[in-house]
Amino acid sequence: MRILLIEDDHELRISLGDALAKQNYIIDIAGDSQEALHFLDTFRYDLLLLDIVLPGVDGITFCRQLRSRGFKMLILLLTGRDATTDKAKGLDAGADDYLIKPFDLQELLARIRALLRRINYPLLSTLEWGELSLIPSNNEVTYRDQSLDLTPTEYHLLELFLRNSDRIFGYDDLIQHLWFFETPPTENTIRSHIRGLRNKLKAAGAGRDLIETIYGLGYRLKQGEKAGDIGETKIQRYQKNIPNLQSFSNREQQTLAALRRSWEHFKDSVFEDIAFLEEIAMNVERLQTSFLRSRAIRTVHNLVGLLGSLRLAEATKICREIENLFLTKTPLNSEQVLRFEELLATLPQVLDPQSSTIFAPREPSSIEIQGKRPLVLIIDDDTELTQQLHKLGNDWGIQVEEASSLSVGREEIERIDPDLIILDLIFPNEIEDGLTFLAELSILKPSIPVLVLTVRGELSDRLQASRAEAVAFLHKPFSLEQILIMVYQTLQQSGSMSGKILVVDDDPTFLSLLRDRLESKELQITTLTEPQHFWETLETVSPDLLILDLIMPDLDGIELCRVVRNDPQWYELPILFLTGYSNRGNMQRLVAAGADDFISKSVLGLELQTRIFSHLQRVRRLRQMSGIRKIKY
Repeated sequence: MRILLIEDDHELRISLGDALAKQNYIIDIAGDSQEALHFLDTFRYDLLLLDIVLPGVDGITFCRQLRSRGFKMLILLLTGRDATTDKAKGLDAGADDYLIKPFDLQELLARIRALLRRINYPLLSTLEWGELSLIPSNNEVTYRDQSLDLTPTEYHLLELFLRNSDRIFGYDDLIQHLWFFETPPTENTIRSHIRGLRNKLKAAGAGRDLIETIYGLGYRLKQGEKAGDIGETKIQRYQKNIPNLQSFSNREQQTLAALRRSWEHFKDSVFEDIAFLEEIAMNVERLQTSFLRSRAIRTVHNLVGLLGSLRLAEATKICREIENLFLTKTPLNSEQVLRFEELLATLPQVLDPQSSTIFAPREPSSIEIQGKRPLVLIIDDDTELTQQLHKLGNDWGIQVEEASSLSVGREEIERIDPDLIILDLIFPNEIEDGLTFLAELSILKPSIPVLVLTVRGELSDRLQASRAEAVAFLHKPFSLEQILIMVYQTLQQSGSMSGKILVVDDDPTFLSLLRDRLESKELQITTLTEPQHFWETLETVSPDLLILDLIMPDLDGIELCRVVRNDPQWYELPILFLTGYSNRGNMQRLVAAGADDFISKSVLGLELQTRIFSHLQRVRRLRQMSGIRKIKY
């Protein structure tokens, strides 16, 4: 367990640091909030011990700042103040517990153990792997009841492996978890500690290879060594279900067919709305009437959402520009009127099916996929990795194709139309990098999920990948099996959604399109066009996910979101916004109101399904965890 102690009293932080280190915690020490932020940007901590009285930013303010930035680690406040108001302020700021100075060391240790039981890897009374046993409460390690005399580092290594028995740890991972900030070891030092631990395990009869080396990736407990571990492993369970993936190779054709059907269903209403706009254009002065201006804005706004959902990007762009003209508070000047007329004249042309390539089928793939296996393209100059994935992918029933450069990858995407792309970010011999390529894919191929696999793990890289809609960011080293599990899960997402969804939008045409897009036997979709009936509908449907339009008459989506967040029964309900107004100001308003997610109406398709699946999966996991807690306690 890694703990950050933030305390300006030099003597106290030294004595506390020593005492906690003797309990086999990894301790880093900071004297103020600025120094603490440096640590927090470098390491992931399980717990913060935070003094309230600090130079500069005080502990309560710092706690509040950390929570507002999304830090979720446990926080235990240390305070010399016994005032009830200070305790209340600390807890309201996001602290999990507090302790008043002077305190007894044993009480502090008990509080720490109680807090650490809350996190995902609880303080089990005994960690076991076959006949190997580790008891955290007294630091005792035995094999077949024979005690092992381990150094502190060897003990930390073994505990980390036992707590994460299915994970591979590279050198950087081990340093992050087990070494102090000031004294990071070399790779040779880590290998020496691993060798010492292996020798002691072998001497006790456990076998030197109980901790195995995964070439190029790191170390883990040897799989299959656990006593009584009979039956399917996680990977075998995934492999058994691989036949369920056979439907992915024709996904794009099915999407195009659905778009054509939707266009035939909605095109009459689209051209009726265009006719209304043409009437306005013949007498633009009528826009000064508040009623007509409101109706015109509503009409073109609905066109933005509908045409965007149909992947008619050029038509969507035109309607959005018209909408922006209408939203000006002053009457249109002569230049704006002329631009409105030009845009309106262009709109029917780009909606002509003969000129719209969005409904045209792609060129057929030159590769025939035997049995319609899912097709994955890995773009990486690490030929050893790509060849290993290619070979293992065949065993999983997944066809893996390889591209050693971005230029070749670009050609392969057009040639084979993959179901998923695995992308590295570093290509030393090319002008562009993987992030630029990823941003391009998010625009040109938004329906193809991209999984990033790279040695680069900086926050800036992760942010750019997230903004380009990458479905996962994997930091090398990563085991081949784990990569394929992630591939499997991603490909499964679009076909395994289940739950109840309530969608609130005042545009019935858009709601009809949305229902068609999400229609499946697993999803129960309820739509509502009248926001004033929201609350009774919410209680009747009891949804797992709420989807709100941002701008509606009478009651907008943000107001409904706040109502939900203020209710004790519903405040945890996931809320996703659909909006044609994706500017920064609106995004800030959505976040402040408590939105979990937002998506532009112009980029629905696979992205909407992926987002919905993610939120429904989160609801399912929370319910499972709740059930586990009820059984346990």
